Amino acid sequence: MTKQGTIYLVGAGPGDTGLITVKGLALLREADAIVADTLGQATLLQQANPAAEQYDVGSSQRGNKQPQAEVTRLLLHLAQQGKTVVRLWQGDPFVFGRAAQEMAAAIEAGFRVELVPGVTSAIAALAYAGVPVTHWDYNADFAVISGQAKANLALRMNWTALAGVETLVILMATKHLADITAKLLAAGQSPDTPALAVQNGTLPSQKRVVATLATIADLVEQNRLTPPAIVVVGRVVDLVEQLDWFQPAQTPLLGKRVLVTRPTHQAASFMAALRNLGAEPVSFPTIEIRPAEDNRPLDGAILSLAAYRAKQDLPEFQNRLPHRPYNWLVLTSANGVSAFWDRLVSLGLDSRCLASVNIAAIGPATAAALNDRRIKADLVPEVYTAEGVLAAFDELGSVSGQRFLLARADIARKTLTEGLIERGALVDEFAAYRTVPVEGKTSPPPVDIVTFTSSSTVQGYVNCLRGQRPVEALKHSQVVCIGPITATTANKLAVPVHAVAETYTIEGLLAALQ
Repeated sequence: MTKQGTIYLVGAGPGDTGLITVKGLALLREADAIVADTLGQATLLQQANPAAEQYDVGSSQRGNKQPQAEVTRLLLHLAQQGKTVVRLWQGDPFVFGRAAQEMAAAIEAGFRVELVPGVTSAIAALAYAGVPVTHWDYNADFAVISGQAKANLALRMNWTALAGVETLVILMATKHLADITAKLLAAGQSPDTPALAVQNGTLPSQKRVVATLATIADLVEQNRLTPPAIVVVGRVVDLVEQLDWFQPAQTPLLGKRVLVTRPTHQAASFMAALRNLGAEPVSFPTIEIRPAEDNRPLDGAILSLAAYRAKQDLPEFQNRLPHRPYNWLVLTSANGVSAFWDRLVSLGLDSRCLASVNIAAIGPATAAALNDRRIKADLVPEVYTAEGVLAAFDELGSVSGQRFLLARADIARKTLTEGLIERGALVDEFAAYRTVPVEGKTSPPPVDIVTFTSSSTVQGYVNCLRGQRPVEALKHSQVVCIGPITATTANKLAVPVHAVAETYTIEGLLAALQ
């Protein structure tokens, strides 16, 4: 009779945490108990169910691997308690592992057991090194062998047959590599056969050596390649320079999980840029952008602009036009541009009503949002803060007596408004949209880096901690802020900040991350 507990034998893939299967990751997030090499798979385990029990069975590479009989007994004990158990294996569970023994024991004990295959390093690590295990012009077969096995099996194989294989992949290769290559040479394989060794395949620390069958063992030793390392022998190695696509130096965030806290509709391009840098972006919006609660003040300002522009086109009004309602329209974000245009369209108007007003845009993203609507900003300050805007207006001359319309977020700082008023300007500041913390959000997932693109995203993140101290929640993470205003808010909320972008844009944030 099948018992309640279920054991899942899950392949974690070759090393890069992004290469675990969708099903494998889902099971990690649902598991009651996880049995794994917790140090070697620590990054991947950050994504596991935080309530799951974790049991460390060590690793042969670190010399602390637990005996197989004890691991099997642990799996059966956990399943006996009715738990959903994930046994996490590096690579694929059925490729030179003991998952088959664990599965047989679980089935014999009457538990439900399921295998979730993983991406094997025998193929993936070589692919990251620029070597395909098959190629129509080079080979029609390949074989995978273990460089070490029970009773030294690797040294008593059918070397004559293996010497005839067009592509030979050797896992766990370093310990007996000299003996293995000697056996292949003695079996008749050409000493000039191309060969390659790769250490830490798919990881930022990946290292490779290109040689021949005759020289690979010496070069592996000279370059101090250590496990986990894989060797491949065959003509496909000649493709390595042509197919050298994986450049860890060009992907400085490789393997890093980066939390993106900005609203979902604004996150796509940022997340794509993070992926190009090798990161795994994790979307966790801590705020939402919503319409202003009362649009009437902004609508009235827009209608006054439209009325003034309409009278300019009528000859009878040319000599008795009233003062124009605004000299400047100031938009401080792409969200502000979108909200302003939504009101414009809802009133049945278009950009022609803005012909009489100068437009200032804080930052290139705001200016780009205007360009998308065929509007060119008259002023884009060099420093993308309220202080920078005030300095830019000072360079233009006195603003005393000029009228300003500021369409902004409901929680925007008052620095710009107050600075303009101090300079003698007449300012109408209206909420174009609201920034609202996300309600009912789950706790932030563990990541390597947390990014904040505004003060409100910091506040929203802290809200999601549900009383947990930020320094405790972020003890394994680095925090990067888009600018000093955001960083100041983080400091006030006791959020540790590790880097601040020098240029207050997404591009600047990406530079700071690197």
